[in-house]
Amino acid sequence: MCSFVLGSVGALACQGGLQDPKPLVVLDEPYFRCRVQPVLTKSCATFACHGDARRFFTVFARNRLRAQGMEKDRNSALSEVERSSNFDAARSFVDGQSPRASWLLTKPLESSAGGSFHRGAEIFGGGNVFARRDDADFKTLEAWAQGAKEEPTCKEPGSDQ
Repeated sequence: MCSFVLGSVGALACQGGLQDPKPLVVLDEPYFRCRVQPVLTKSCATFACHGDARRFFTVFARNRLRAQGMEKDRNSALSEVERSSNFDAARSFVDGQSPRASWLLTKPLESSAGGSFHRGAEIFGGGNVFARRDDADFKTLEAWAQGAKEEPTCKEPGSDQ
């Protein structure tokens, strides 16, 4: 393969030996909505954690943080804006070229299992969200980060679909 690079004198040159990057993982919205969203709601969306609009990674959920205009009926199903925001927030933490190294997986995982520092585990002193990679909910997140698919017609648990 030949990639064109700007040479030292400003001319384009062919540089051999480069490879195309691995294709990015396509993250499936139905899998997120029906499998990942419930894990994030249960494990991450509390007001003290990512159910707080001051966090970079924010998770909207029923009876928890709601988007502007949805505060009045906290128990209603997520709006399309909230669902889309959760999907975008989660996928921004997925490394499409190295899914197992994604922050979505390493931040909530104990360091002894290959995770990275997660301030919530330090603040609340109860350990991280996932102690091991073989946790069923962790495996759900991992499968999605690696491109798992779901039927588009799946029903999101707790929704009014």
